[in-house]
Amino acid sequence: MRLNEEINDERKHFKAIADGARLFTQSHRAYDSAIRSLTASTAMGVARKALAEREFLEKSSIKSIASSLNKLAGVHTISPSVRAMTKANASIKSIFESTRSMDSAMRTTLERDRHWQKMTKNLSLSGQLTTLTIGYHTSSMLSASLTAQSKIMQVNSFPLGVAIHASKSLQQSLHFGLDKLASNYNKLFNFIDDRASTLAEFAPDVTRYPPIEVLREAELLKEITVPEDDREVLDKDEVAIVPDERSLEDWLHELDPGLTNILNGARDALISSNVDRARHVTTSIRELFTHVLHRLAPDDGIKAWTTDDGYYHQGRPTRKARLLYINRGINLNPLSDFVDADVNAALTLIKALHSGTHGISPSLNDRQLRAMVDRMESLLLFLFRLNTRNK
Repeated sequence: MRLNEEINDERKHFKAIADGARLFTQSHRAYDSAIRSLTASTAMGVARKALAEREFLEKSSIKSIASSLNKLAGVHTISPSVRAMTKANASIKSIFESTRSMDSAMRTTLERDRHWQKMTKNLSLSGQLTTLTIGYHTSSMLSASLTAQSKIMQVNSFPLGVAIHASKSLQQSLHFGLDKLASNYNKLFNFIDDRASTLAEFAPDVTRYPPIEVLREAELLKEITVPEDDREVLDKDEVAIVPDERSLEDWLHELDPGLTNILNGARDALISSNVDRARHVTTSIRELFTHVLHRLAPDDGIKAWTTDDGYYHQGRPTRKARLLYINRGINLNPLSDFVDADVNAALTLIKALHSGTHGISPSLNDRQLRAMVDRMESLLLFLFRLNTRNK
């Protein structure tokens, strides 16, 4: 009886978290609309009205989310990944509330953000605009993170990878990758929650990209796990994500124009009718990831950066060493650990598909392949963004 009660509680809190995600998606769109109105004219009244409406809805939603997160933490049946996401979102909720009193610290950070600069280039800074922009970023962060948790909660009702006939060993690998990613995500935001200066110093890099990475992983796992009949209405198109100021194609072209051909090869394979298209897609995106990683973290650069034997294997830098090198401009250990877990989780399915040794169905559907490509494109954008801190 107690087990059934806890399962019912988990379902109830799942709905509350999913509803909260939708609310913050709506909030993000309202902030975006208000900012654009403000940057197009001197309509301060529009901005104030949007703020008042959004803050009222957010405060009521935050209370509901906080209650569900607190109660969910006490449910014994939840998985390690859901428990970690519950704790992470409790920290993010706290961060969201604290940013309301951090306008002065956040203003300096926002001035460095290119997307923000583009929207406000014809305006002088104002407290009203800064407050709107903080809401714009934090509502996106909460939307992505809460949506990720709701998807992970849904995914955990099924054997991971069951929709693609994943072997037991692959299921275990997927579980391990998800648990480690969620655990490091929790550690990252717990660290930030305790150190407000970290948020001001490293936003939006820290606040924008990690939630999106966990969301993309959750989306991919959902596509390869949850049967169509059991899917929730919440779709990734409904999630609020602050757009990047540069596309992946722009980043790749700047690094090496030839790399865009590999990306296009993956996208072309995605829409082809080739029966082996899954292998073609995974081969292309795996090759692209390897090229980007080695270009952003070349052997010579790493050798000049560190001679620690722990970062080398048979004289060559390890993947972790390359990721730390890319992340050196931020030098934030919880973020470095998250990036490492993020890469490991992202590559788990790709390695399995590439090797063909895990009994996976060779005919992944369009949604599954698209989710996998989206996952890797998001990861590459994250690495490019981290690398800008080194310049």
